[in-house]
Amino acid sequence: MATSIFNSLLNMVDSRAIGQIAQGLGQPAGAVSKAMEPSIATLLSGLASKSDNPGALRRILDIVPSAAGAGSWSQIATVASDPNSSWMTGGKNLLSALFGDGETTVTNAISHASGLSSGATSSLLTMAAPFVIGFISKHVASTGMNMNGLASLLQRESSTFRSALPSGLSEIFWPAKAGATTASPVIAQTVRQETSSNWLLPALAAAALVLGLGWLFTHMHRPTVSKVAVVHRGEASRFGTPARNVVCTLPASVTLPQGGTESRVFALVQDPSARLGADTWINADQLAFESGSAALKPGSEAELNNLAAILTSCPNVRMTVAGHADSVGDPEANVRLSRNRANTVVTQLVSRGVPSDRLTVEGYGDQNPVADNSTAEGRAQNRRVAILVTQR
Repeated sequence: MATSIFNSLLNMVDSRAIGQIAQGLGQPAGAVSKAMEPSIATLLSGLASKSDNPGALRRILDIVPSAAGAGSWSQIATVASDPNSSWMTGGKNLLSALFGDGETTVTNAISHASGLSSGATSSLLTMAAPFVIGFISKHVASTGMNMNGLASLLQRESSTFRSALPSGLSEIFWPAKAGATTASPVIAQTVRQETSSNWLLPALAAAALVLGLGWLFTHMHRPTVSKVAVVHRGEASRFGTPARNVVCTLPASVTLPQGGTESRVFALVQDPSARLGADTWINADQLAFESGSAALKPGSEAELNNLAAILTSCPNVRMTVAGHADSVGDPEANVRLSRNRANTVVTQLVSRGVPSDRLTVEGYGDQNPVADNSTAEGRAQNRRVAILVTQR
């Protein structure tokens, strides 16, 4: 898996496979195309949610039919046409193991997001489950990976799965910890006034009155002395201009290229007075892609290393990485491709030690060009990723 589990599986989906799957399901190809990405992401999320239990991971991999992990989506569409086949039976068992009682919720969410009927979505998930989990099982076997290694891999890449989930499903696989909003029992208790302290307030008031009169009498007879505040040059003082608070600093070993993407990102991170908003996207100038590909061109290592250094040195910073495409090809396919490009960058950052939950992925297809798509040079500039700092 040179890039990531998610990208590898998505890159295996082509228009021919979409057409054959759509024909088998009796559904529009456009709806099937929209459903493929969230379906794969949901299956991977179901597996990733079990990553704290290596034994459960092993049991799920053992359910995979023997033929899974080989072939292509087109071949599987033909094999899975029989709802009573061993492939589909294995798929049903996998869905039960991955989703449990949440299977209907998962199906309805993907159906709503894609426009695919609930029945067709259920069939698509049943068909896809052996292929997706079989793909992982094959990787585990070929690399000699144990279940702890698989658990670590799934945890590292979970942000890429989560970013492609339909609304509401992330909470199913990664629910918030219970008790986070539970009121403290001490705060919830009613405060009862003690009747034996009813004399205290008048006594305190009388004492305060005596002290106040004494202070007034003393100060009325004290000579007035003018005081001049002295500010010593070179010393910190509350009268001076306060230094700007810097959010974080980089190690001395990290040098950012002047005027480059990393310097612009770091300047935005460093300055707490700078506004963060949708108009502060920064295009990555050293992260480039070939046409139709989510693989980074050579020469991206330095920029990835510097961005990772910023994120690891500034632990509160969160970023959105958005992928973009040129105008060549089908618009829906370009949206998918652009998201894959963003996923590639996020995967690279995570592999450099950046926590995945601080990175969000978006894909905009060819909607936001920065250059003329009628020229080869312009299209190359439009095949890019951009970075938005959302928290510092």
